[in-house]
Amino acid sequence: MIDNALDLMLVLGPDGVILRANGAAQVLLGYAPGELLGQHYTALLPREQHAEALEVQASLQNGHPERPDFPMQVRRRDGQVILMAAAVRWSAAHQRIFLSARDATERQRARQALVRSEMALNSMLASIGDAFFAVDGDWRLTYANQKAGDFVGIDAAAAIGRPLMELVPDLLQSTALPRYRRAMETREADTFETLWEPRQVWVETRIYPNDDGLSVYFHEVTAKRAAEQALRKSEQRFRKLLNQAGDSIMIVDEALRIVSVNDQACARFGYSREEFAGMQAADINFGYPETQALLDGLRAGQAQLLRLLKRCKDGTTFPAEVQVSRFDDEGEEFFLAVIRDVSERERAEQQLRASEQRLREVIEMTPAGYLLADREGVLQDVNPALCALSGYPRAMLLALRLDDLFVSSPLAPEIGTHGPGEVATVLQGAEAVLRHRHGHHIHVLLNASIKRDADGQPLALTGLMTDITGRKAAESRLHELATHDTLTGLPNRALLGERVQQMLDACPPGNSVAVMFLDLDRFKEVNDSFGHEMGDALLCEVAARLRRVIRPTDIIARLGGDEFVVAAHCASGQPAAARIADKLLDVLTAPIKVGGSDVIVGASIGISMYPQDAQTRELLFQTADTAMYRAKDAGRNRYRLFEPAMTVATQERMALEVSLRPALARGEFELHYQPRYALDGMRLFGVEALIRWNHPQRGQVSPQQFIGIAEETGLIVEIGRWVMEEACARTRRLMDEHGHSMVVSVNVSARQLAQAGFADEVRAVLARTGLPPGCLELELTESALIEDIERTASMLRELKLLGIRLAVDDFGTGYSGLAYLRRFPIDVLKLDRSFVLQDDGNGSTFDFVKAFVDLAHALGMAVVAEGVETGDVLDFLRAARCDQAQGYYLARPMALDKLEALLAAPSGSGA
Repeated sequence: MIDNALDLMLVLGPDGVILRANGAAQVLLGYAPGELLGQHYTALLPREQHAEALEVQASLQNGHPERPDFPMQVRRRDGQVILMAAAVRWSAAHQRIFLSARDATERQRARQALVRSEMALNSMLASIGDAFFAVDGDWRLTYANQKAGDFVGIDAAAAIGRPLMELVPDLLQSTALPRYRRAMETREADTFETLWEPRQVWVETRIYPNDDGLSVYFHEVTAKRAAEQALRKSEQRFRKLLNQAGDSIMIVDEALRIVSVNDQACARFGYSREEFAGMQAADINFGYPETQALLDGLRAGQAQLLRLLKRCKDGTTFPAEVQVSRFDDEGEEFFLAVIRDVSERERAEQQLRASEQRLREVIEMTPAGYLLADREGVLQDVNPALCALSGYPRAMLLALRLDDLFVSSPLAPEIGTHGPGEVATVLQGAEAVLRHRHGHHIHVLLNASIKRDADGQPLALTGLMTDITGRKAAESRLHELATHDTLTGLPNRALLGERVQQMLDACPPGNSVAVMFLDLDRFKEVNDSFGHEMGDALLCEVAARLRRVIRPTDIIARLGGDEFVVAAHCASGQPAAARIADKLLDVLTAPIKVGGSDVIVGASIGISMYPQDAQTRELLFQTADTAMYRAKDAGRNRYRLFEPAMTVATQERMALEVSLRPALARGEFELHYQPRYALDGMRLFGVEALIRWNHPQRGQVSPQQFIGIAEETGLIVEIGRWVMEEACARTRRLMDEHGHSMVVSVNVSARQLAQAGFADEVRAVLARTGLPPGCLELELTESALIEDIERTASMLRELKLLGIRLAVDDFGTGYSGLAYLRRFPIDVLKLDRSFVLQDDGNGSTFDFVKAFVDLAHALGMAVVAEGVETGDVLDFLRAARCDQAQGYYLARPMALDKLEALLAAPSGSGA
């Protein structure tokens, strides 16, 4: 039975040697049974299968005696390798291996073909664009491609055989499930779109029933639906825009029939859409004389712009601008016509032409010069005013360029290329200079506009200009007035500062610049004596003299009043500056004819050197001014070079001013008294009250140090009021105590005399102190008298009515003159000590004083000589019949207690 079996049967020893083989070995392997005996079974196997076979043998002999289905490859006698399915058993009892095998090659081929077929089907289902799944009649998943699994988030291969509702529970709430069930029941195919809620996407589904169940294809259509919706909205928007367009729009087919219009077309032409639908384009005069040529151009892709007259339903017409183009729609030819009513434009164009004509007339008549130039600057148009302004006839002007017409113009930098997007450049109120045909220059005020293209390149220039030559001359004059002194023509303070700064900036290293402040010494007296007109003439003469002695490169300026400034380059420094100052003093000490009289003014000059004394213009002016005041203090008519000590003195003066302000309130002032004697009997006539300042830190300060400060600051008014009150009160007490009548002389400043209520103050002091008016003498300076002659005369008459005495102090140092004083009610002239002390050895001093005294007596005035320091002078004054005298020879100024002692002495009434 074994020998007749169709399957190969072998008996192997425990070592794998073939002990027996049946007849099927001949059929299946090509070996006779006897040929196999004694061979090891691995001789029938390919070498690569030996290891696996030996492992199976070992497994059989060590606990796993059976291997029911063992595929193995076997090499036939002819070398062909076939696949066989073997069953192997180990019999421990017989110590034998029993093997049966059959040829499995065809079965393997069929199985491989099936696998290939399934793989092809799976590949096809996986590669299709749709997701696909299939279910059987029990709704179990029989197949799903990867797209379907990814869509619901499951592993498609692992889900095969499971219920669909279990795999995708969201399907129970989906609107798709009823469609699936209906298809399963009716066995009818179905296609639908539904929203898959879990992912919020739209899905298109196709269901195909079959004998086993359902096959379902689906894919996402969200983008398609969005596109369709967008298309619908776009069409709606297009229709809305079409209807909202301001122009009439028509679509005409190839037969020139109107197929569509917008709302504006209906409104403008008066036809409804239904009426338009049956009309030809020619019915609204859409026709064109060259219709075929128009169509040929459109079909060649050339849009056409036509200007036609259109006819409405009511028979009226209107001018229109028609833009026509051609388009295809699904193979059909159509024409789109956009019809714009240009009635308003034509009216506007007519108005524009009329406006241009009026503008032309205005341009022709305007007094302002007009020009139009092209991008090259060549004149294209001008008006008669520009012809008159430039002296050129129109034809000659139109042959010129802007460069030929303008000497200087602000147009040059503006006419170049500007940035993109700047369509115009406008110039307002720019000044320019025209070149007249005859060569002279015309100043004009220019307003211009430069038109530009998109790249900023100039296209054209339009300009209007007016003649401002007269105004420029006036401005030049105003500038002259703003920078120069109107009286002398010299630079003023503003121009001086500018010029001096230029000199400092240009000063080379090692060189110097001298700034000289010059103040006329006696100008005020001349001005007050001869009047302002003569004073102005004097200033002009001074300016002329100064001009003559300075170099062209130097600067001379007038600051105001009698103050002048000279600035000069001085290569050798101070010696050069001193030489210039000497020249200036020389010309100013020469007599000047004023009002028919020769006058010598002189000057005080302060000099500051750059860079030695100051590094800046302001400090130069300040230090020169300081030096000038030191020249005045030194006796006038001289110059002083600045020294650092002068600044210290100025600071000292400022500190003194600060201390002076509260001095009266702190009781730091006291009065000293200098006796005055009558020369006819040498009796005490009176005293002069002299102020003294007892400074808490500086000790006694001389009046020469602080009276000037008090005058400048106005403190002299309060101080003078205190002096008068104190002097009157003390004199009254001395008269009461000693029974001796005497006159107290009190100095009055020009500021006090200028006070409107000064006479009332004097009256009040006399009333409070009880001093008889005849015992008060007020001393005035010549300069105070002539500062305002009319007002001074009125004030002195008012004071004289009080009964007091009036005296002129330091007479002879000013310009008043005896005859001039006849206008004032003066009682006493105090002869300046300079006349008393001079001695020229020829007796002329005596003659002068004697004549002076005689003339004063003739005018009813007493004469008091000041500064008597010797007996000879006293005898000299007696001989000249002088009335009174005071001085160190007679008595020095003394405190009140010493005056009381003098009065108490037996000889207190005489010297």
